[in-house]
Amino acid sequence: MSDRNASTSAFGWDFQTNSAILLMLENIKNAKQIRVEGADEDIEITLQDNSKIYAQAKSIAKPDDYNHVINKLSDALETLSLAAKNGDGSLFTYVTNSPNPFNNKRTMSYFTGRTHLDYNELPDAAKNKIIDIVHKKGYNNLDLNKFDVRVIPFYGNDLKNRYKEILACINEFLGEINIDITGINTSIMEIWQRDLFQNATQTDTDIFISKEKMIWPLIVLVIDKSTSREYEKDFDEDEIEEIERKYKLIINQNTMSYKMITRVIFDYRGAKKDKKTFISENWRDYQDIVDKLKTDNLTKQSLVKIILYRILTQRRYIKNIKRGANL
Repeated sequence: MSDRNASTSAFGWDFQTNSAILLMLENIKNAKQIRVEGADEDIEITLQDNSKIYAQAKSIAKPDDYNHVINKLSDALETLSLAAKNGDGSLFTYVTNSPNPFNNKRTMSYFTGRTHLDYNELPDAAKNKIIDIVHKKGYNNLDLNKFDVRVIPFYGNDLKNRYKEILACINEFLGEINIDITGINTSIMEIWQRDLFQNATQTDTDIFISKEKMIWPLIVLVIDKSTSREYEKDFDEDEIEEIERKYKLIINQNTMSYKMITRVIFDYRGAKKDKKTFISENWRDYQDIVDKLKTDNLTKQSLVKIILYRILTQRRYIKNIKRGANL
């Protein structure tokens, strides 16, 4: 394979992975799990009712190159028609980065920017092209009432430009769940890109990524990046950094412990105090978690308070994330 072909293939895999992120987020409330490079399609999302969204992701390396867009559309319709034979498809999606997916300049205005159009919303010229391909090729299993087209601007060597629409989609999701933390959008995008790409490389197509597994890194990131802001007013900044660095393991163990979280939340609800007052007045009730540490009492006190702040802060964030993802 030439360097150019290898580069084009890598670009296609990148587009496929990022298309999976976008499709999963757009269907997050009803989704159960996702597979990239599935048994039947590029992207397969299983919904709560066990029906599936089947998606074909076809990319072009240069956004102004329309020479092969019809061939790519035809190939996508072929495999989507085959997937339709399974009888469990609720939606069949064609995803591309071409601003001219039907090689018709009169229809290009429909596909400006990130676009999602059901079959019935497509311009007549586009619908006629699809019907022509379906009839000539015999792709009769595909119910066009369940077919849609998505265009994602995705191009260039500058990754900020290439991923800008994926990042915008992530920002929309974070906005819906009231998460506004600098840098978390890029961090979670990189995690999802890695995890979904690795999923595509696993030869066993029965290996899916569950919604819970996909959302969990977001919860961890939010907790880690947000809680320090909550208690930084009560501690010296250098003190916080030193304690969090030195006792990272015990902080993570307790803030992720179901038993500890349940204990703190139960006490907090019963105390009927605001968070800051509760921590200030009740921190001694949790000294048992630091008793064995060989350090001074002031450090132990600060460590307990940091753990309590994190648990009570993550409670709100976890609630918002679980609501937004319908977990």
